[in-house]
Amino acid sequence: MTRVLHLLNYAGQGGTEQYIRTLLQAMEGQGVQAELACNEAGPLAQWAEARGLPVHSLAMASPFDRGAVKALAALCRDRKIDVIHTHYLRENYIALQAKGKVPDLRVVYTYHILTQNSLAQRVCNRLLSRRQDAVVANCTAGARQLVANGIPQGQIHLIYNAVDPTQWQDPATTLRQEIGAEVGDFVLLFAARLVEGKGHAFLLESLAQLRENTAHPFRLVLAGEGPLRQDLESQTQALGLADRVTFLGFRSDMSNLYHGADLTLCPSESETLSLLLLESLACGTPVLATRVGGIPDIVTPAHDVGCLVDYGDRAGLAAALETVMADPAQLARWGANGPRVVAETFSVATQSARMLALYEGRNDPRWN
Repeated sequence: MTRVLHLLNYAGQGGTEQYIRTLLQAMEGQGVQAELACNEAGPLAQWAEARGLPVHSLAMASPFDRGAVKALAALCRDRKIDVIHTHYLRENYIALQAKGKVPDLRVVYTYHILTQNSLAQRVCNRLLSRRQDAVVANCTAGARQLVANGIPQGQIHLIYNAVDPTQWQDPATTLRQEIGAEVGDFVLLFAARLVEGKGHAFLLESLAQLRENTAHPFRLVLAGEGPLRQDLESQTQALGLADRVTFLGFRSDMSNLYHGADLTLCPSESETLSLLLLESLACGTPVLATRVGGIPDIVTPAHDVGCLVDYGDRAGLAAALETVMADPAQLARWGANGPRVVAETFSVATQSARMLALYEGRNDPRWN
């Protein structure tokens, strides 16, 4: 039995937390005993406790919080932890320092956000990398950025974000009835927090241009909550799109939404490997996304599941949507390819097996 402690600051309900939940579920019955430690509890901590997983409170004020290092080392000794799996840089630094007090610990770090580290962080990365057992990039762009951030290439393992294809096979949906879509309406879906960087304003401006370019009826469904909701609703009104855009708020019935849409969009300014796109493809709903971060790992000519546009190119996005809406055969081909691509390349069973190899210190193909 390998005892793994997942360490993060806030155990909330974002993409990182979804990644952890998916990993924990995939590793049930695989010889892994999982625990969670966090600075601030939230929905993920509640979910873990409901499943009977130990959840520990660990105050972490800074990357070099001596109290946190001491407390984490004591926790690992007490709980007989074999592996600390960290999910952000601060927690990784604390775990690597704790390893100095518990030498048999393994520390695995997953790099979730494409960010350029500061000079001080790059120096710390180089110094502390001597204690690092493995660093996981969830896309090739992330692997390249890790090298630029000072992580030795030999420590980097490419393990894609993944989904369980079996969870997305039920085609039942009530979305079109809910939004009052009429026969012939082309339904677009974008599900993300309403925050900067996700591309909501860019998408709305592109749809205003699309409306001028085509008579084909379309509807946009926005799922998610966030601080930009009021601004985006005002923008929708100002662009004359109020009759075309529906704000659904936070939704947990994502399969219902994917199966009810004709196309899933991801107009983000920055992304790693988008779970939104993988889930949509698992449902057989094709995708149109921006050419950023890890998205080109998913939407490739070989996969043939959708198309890419440049972020900020409103005319390009509008033209791509107009082309897609006019070509149902292409749309059907993309949709048919989606579940196969997910099963072959982005299945949680395959990717979690590679993570288990890292936990156990077994050889695993690395990114190069």
